[in-house]
Amino acid sequence: MATFKNGDWVQITPTPDERWEYWSKEHTAMAGMIGEIVEIEIPEDDPTMKFVRVMVYDENNNPVKQEWFLEKHVILSTRYDKVLADERDRACEELQKWEKKKREMIDESLRHAFGLEPIKKPAKKKKKDTTTALKVDSTDEEVWEGPTEEIEQETIDEILEIIDGIDGMDGFDYDALCDGPDGAD
Repeated sequence: MATFKNGDWVQITPTPDERWEYWSKEHTAMAGMIGEIVEIEIPEDDPTMKFVRVMVYDENNNPVKQEWFLEKHVILSTRYDKVLADERDRACEELQKWEKKKREMIDESLRHAFGLEPIKKPAKKKKKDTTTALKVDSTDEEVWEGPTEEIEQETIDEILEIIDGIDGMDGFDYDALCDGPDGAD
């Protein structure tokens, strides 16, 4: 086991020690954090035990929390580990923000490319003083806006003519295509 002295940087054990009768919610909240030993105390009745008071700092080196732990609850660490962990956490948060922004931009560009309107959330109903009913046409589906930069109105008209032509073929006599006897008639 390492020998600790005032000013050493330590990491508090990541798992709570519920068997220790003095372990509290404050101890659990500090589990896994890196801090500095600010005081060491050896009890007079049991010189084999050591209590260490650990001070945890934020990224601006302002004290945040402090608690007493047994010597077995801390692991020797360095201030560099604390700085590195803080920078990693900050970088992860910034990455999450950029990923969210990127996702929104991709969604917006796809909506624009395919000519889709974003889904509109239904408006909250408000209480009215009058008893007249309002008719609200709101759809929860994506709606085609019409011509876009990529698709011109002429192309849309041609597609609609083809679709109308297919619909007119419903009365087509498919049996007349086969002139020879098939033995089924």
